[in-house]
Amino acid sequence: METSQVISDFPDRLSPVFVRDLRQGLRANAFVWIFIILQVLALVATLVELALLQIIGNAASGPLSSGTFFVVLWGTFCVVLPLSLFGSLQNELGQGRNIELLLAASLTRWQLVRGKLLVASCLSGLLLGSLLPYFLIRYFMGSLELIPALGMIGSIALINTAANAIVIGASGYSNYVGRAAVIIFFSSWFSSSISSVSISILMGRASSPWDEALQVATFIGLSLLFTGLGLQLGRAKIRPFENPIDPPSSLIIFVLAFFTPIIVGITSAAGGMLIACIPVFLLLWLVFSIDPGSSKKNRLKGLQP
Repeated sequence: METSQVISDFPDRLSPVFVRDLRQGLRANAFVWIFIILQVLALVATLVELALLQIIGNAASGPLSSGTFFVVLWGTFCVVLPLSLFGSLQNELGQGRNIELLLAASLTRWQLVRGKLLVASCLSGLLLGSLLPYFLIRYFMGSLELIPALGMIGSIALINTAANAIVIGASGYSNYVGRAAVIIFFSSWFSSSISSVSISILMGRASSPWDEALQVATFIGLSLLFTGLGLQLGRAKIRPFENPIDPPSSLIIFVLAFFTPIIVGITSAAGGMLIACIPVFLLLWLVFSIDPGSSKKNRLKGLQP
């Protein structure tokens, strides 16, 4: 007896939004062109550095030659890829309003914005992973150490995730100027928060391995904090479609983003990394406590007669 079985390339436990956007993202011409251009730029930067090493020796292994490779990395993963999500939520909230169909399918707001962020992070991870050979080449050339390389890769991944979340949240605004203003606002305060930690290091506040570990923890916490702020902003723009009676929590999100660098700057300058790390994670807990919404299970119970 012959049996037939339908094999899916994605497991059923994954969010439909994640599966749909990932399929579209992998097939998009923009992703293909970004991949090709990124490989070309990374190859050119590596060949230039290799040529300089052959011509002038170890003197070429400084910031002048390797800076081109770093500019390509930071420009691509912290600016170009996040800005490609400029109209992410407009695909759902704009003309056609797919959001009503998605909410009718019992998908929560968390699933919607989280699925889009996971897709963006997966595509960025594919591009970042494709650059590992260039990291290895530069490592064997002697222009890059292992620990700083891993730290740089982790920093790029965290900042890329936060930037993706900020742009996804801002994409809920229909006005282009409003979206750009929101992106600039959150990006500025995110940069200010990280700069506050860096200034405390320059002042000698992070002189021990323990302080350096707390610095890394604070950086991770700030990245997750602004990731949560971006996602909550996107959820706030979806909320009127789910519950048009209660006002969204957009104002609270803007207030938290505004006071974050102030709190981090004061605490890091007054008490060092430990005192700065504590409020960051308290703010992180507070951000994910804003407007928790109803779970999919509770919403299904509410629909039962």
